[in-house]
Amino acid sequence: MSKLPKIAINGTYIQEQASGLGVVNQNLISRLMDCSKDECNRNLDITLYSHADSFKSKYGDRVTAVDPGLSPDRGFKGHIKRIYWYQSKLKQQLKQQQADLFFSPVYEGMFFPNVPQIVTVHDLIPLKYPEFSPKWKYYYQYALPFLLKQSQRVVCVSEYTKQDIVKTYGLNPDRLDVAYNGYDRNLFYPQPNPEILQKHNLDKYLLYVGDMRFYKNLSRCLKAFNRLADRDCKFVITGKKDDFFYPEIERQVANLNAKERIIFLDYVPTEDLPGLYSMAQALVFASLYEGFGLPVLEAMACGCPVITSKVTSIPEVGGDSVLYVDPNDVESITDGMNQILTNGELRRSLSDRGLARAKLFSWQKSAIDLENVFIKCLNMS
Repeated sequence: MSKLPKIAINGTYIQEQASGLGVVNQNLISRLMDCSKDECNRNLDITLYSHADSFKSKYGDRVTAVDPGLSPDRGFKGHIKRIYWYQSKLKQQLKQQQADLFFSPVYEGMFFPNVPQIVTVHDLIPLKYPEFSPKWKYYYQYALPFLLKQSQRVVCVSEYTKQDIVKTYGLNPDRLDVAYNGYDRNLFYPQPNPEILQKHNLDKYLLYVGDMRFYKNLSRCLKAFNRLADRDCKFVITGKKDDFFYPEIERQVANLNAKERIIFLDYVPTEDLPGLYSMAQALVFASLYEGFGLPVLEAMACGCPVITSKVTSIPEVGGDSVLYVDPNDVESITDGMNQILTNGELRRSLSDRGLARAKLFSWQKSAIDLENVFIKCLNMS
């Protein structure tokens, strides 16, 4: 009996309070690990390198334990430790385990790989907005392009990101593959939960989901909300109250007439988000730059109308099922909010179209797309 191709997956980028990239990694890795049990299986022997107890308990000896200090929860220090681990212990383990391929669902990996390597790039935000992440800027300027050239294939989470990488780093587009993100269909679906309203003293509200980095454009969204004639609506913000971006947003809110109707919920566990999406008048996500735009997809899956930007990757997710506004124009964002709040037929239409659009995405489809990339890479090596 011939040996199954052995795929080693990088599971070090897992967070305790997952958001953004952490959510993507948890869902995607789980789906890839489960592929041996369902229809997306391509007879691949998949093993995982991770410190996460949830993965260890679920997948047993298919998980090789790593130092918890590699976690992104350790900040830049954890990143440095991961970079060293990739170049040292990981390479030894790959050799010992006779791995045929290494897949990293993040923008990190071996600079001189000893097996064919595939890495993932979600966006180039540190290059677009270097003032917000000066340390990462240097990684993206010098280390990442070298890593990509040393990798056999590069996975991008959107066509926009693929074109951005080709333009920025001069890579051959034939080496890049697009595999869209998905969402948890067992979690994100319409599920009105009146207890959510009661818990946070809400009635009618617009919702923002994400962190408070400035390119997310929360500042303009709040100014737009401040202009609304509707004084009954609230603006609910989820996202960790970090020490760097939150203080400035808090300062801006203090100067708005609508400040009493702007509610910060801090970090909201993923399992609580569907109720918030389902009860909202709309998700407001007028970001200036996204590599994918996961909140747009999650909101559509819950039947929540979406107000968003027609820039970067977002139209690939929203299609014709969302209401687009100009993210640089406060008046345009206000107009979008007014349309949603005053036009019930528009809300219903966007909800129905969003539900249909969301069905085009799933973590299973993401896993199948990735397995196709694995097989392509194995056939080339």
